[in-house]
Amino acid sequence: MRPVSEDPTLFTRRTLIGLGAVALASTAVGLPRPERRLLQMNAYAPDAETPLDLLTTYITPNDLFFVRHHWNATPPDSRTWKLTVDGEVAQPLELSLADLKRFPRTTATCVLQCAGNGRSLYTPPVPGVQWNSGAVGNARWAGARVRDLLAKAGVKGTAKHLHTAGTDDPPGKTPPFHRSLELEKALEDAIVAWEMNGEPLPPLHGSPARLVVPGWAGDHWMKWLSKLSPRPDPEKGFYMDVGYRYPAKPGEPGVTFKPEEMRPITELFVKSNITAAPVRARVGSAATIRGVAFSGAPDIAKVELTADDGKSWKTAELGREHDPHAWRLWSLSWTPKSPGKVRLAARATDSRGSIQPREAVWNQSGYLWNGWHSVEIEVTG
Repeated sequence: MRPVSEDPTLFTRRTLIGLGAVALASTAVGLPRPERRLLQMNAYAPDAETPLDLLTTYITPNDLFFVRHHWNATPPDSRTWKLTVDGEVAQPLELSLADLKRFPRTTATCVLQCAGNGRSLYTPPVPGVQWNSGAVGNARWAGARVRDLLAKAGVKGTAKHLHTAGTDDPPGKTPPFHRSLELEKALEDAIVAWEMNGEPLPPLHGSPARLVVPGWAGDHWMKWLSKLSPRPDPEKGFYMDVGYRYPAKPGEPGVTFKPEEMRPITELFVKSNITAAPVRARVGSAATIRGVAFSGAPDIAKVELTADDGKSWKTAELGREHDPHAWRLWSLSWTPKSPGKVRLAARATDSRGSIQPREAVWNQSGYLWNGWHSVEIEVTG
């Protein structure tokens, strides 16, 4: 995998190929790679993940935030962009960015994770972007509450689902990325965000505005948002009826299911990752292990680490910074007792009591990997 440019205007296939060639040349002559980088997953569409060793802060910087596109998109001009609110409403709305900013401002600090994060870790392998563990980040989003927009439009009691669409038109005969989510969830805490980490929403992340759905997988977080439509029934189409679905009753690895035997992905699964650990340690000398943990539940109750394959566990210290549906930083001072190779594994328990499993449940699309994350450390005497 190769470093990817952080300039949104450079995300073209030609540029990415050029960057790859430069990176390969730099490696060949021994030149240092840039410290701040994303890892390119493919050239079309431009997808890139964050190395775990850079996910060590409570807020993930915009230039290090993972990028996920279904195809090459052309962000709309914020000066002419409009958000349409129609469907089961008394008064349809056409809102400019300036109109949107007149609504009461709210913020949400929460995790955004691609539904396919960790797909490359499944056995047997599954098709799709082969994400490792870095298609995730924690950001502070600012915008208007969806419930305020729908209240202004006069949402009707017949509406049960919120249909969403963006301006990214698909190429050729590719079906459009149209989605819906339960209206109850949208009214609870979803926002239409125009700001990310105190800056205008970057084009790569959906400017002028995107949907933010705290605690739910990224397929619901519509980028380049252009329409909100409350409706009585869920959206229809490939990305609802076939894609982004998870088995209602998962089977053994390799067992596939028909779309009607699956349901749309919603909440994130409880998960922890080790983001900082030494490659080597000495017997009797303390080493600090750090990481992040998150869930679809509002909080993480604890993170534990094992050095003996789950026979015993040590509880990590949780960081003080926290918001509902944000991740928790954690750390553990670990002192090895004997020399040799040691595998440290982490697991999290969320505020609802869900425990991160040893192995993620295999599914044919490779969604929501959340098996124990581990690192190997060489301990010397």
